[in-house]
Amino acid sequence: MKDPSFVVRKGLFDVLNGNITYDSSNVPVYNVVPDNATYPYIIIYSLSSTDIEQNKEHYITDVETRLEVVTRFSSSSGGQLQANQIINSISQLIILKSGLLNLSSDNYNVYSQTNNGISYLTEDLPDHTYYRGVLSMSVKLEQL
Repeated sequence: MKDPSFVVRKGLFDVLNGNITYDSSNVPVYNVVPDNATYPYIIIYSLSSTDIEQNKEHYITDVETRLEVVTRFSSSSGGQLQANQIINSISQLIILKSGLLNLSSDNYNVYSQTNNGISYLTEDLPDHTYYRGVLSMSVKLEQL
């Protein structure tokens, strides 16, 4: 059995990168946020990979991944709206009943992508207030 966490992150990156905008500006997508990142941005990271079924021919895995939108405002401005709207745009691209991630070139077949919940966090620091929207998703796939 292989751990498909990287393959799922890569697939999500390919779907989102260049396809999420806010106020007509591209929202960058990262796996590792660079020091010179601009706000808002999206970070994709793996949470867990669980073997949920084995049969004679394939391994079936549930990969839980988080997509986090990070926004920043001066302490006296902004709010959660920007994070809400970007999370909404992400959801429309990745939480689908059909048109699932195509990971066949990596020898995986995705048969489910579900939203495991969205949470919002606020971090108020002396110089800025950070608003985060965190979408936790499950991708169920079989190794071919």
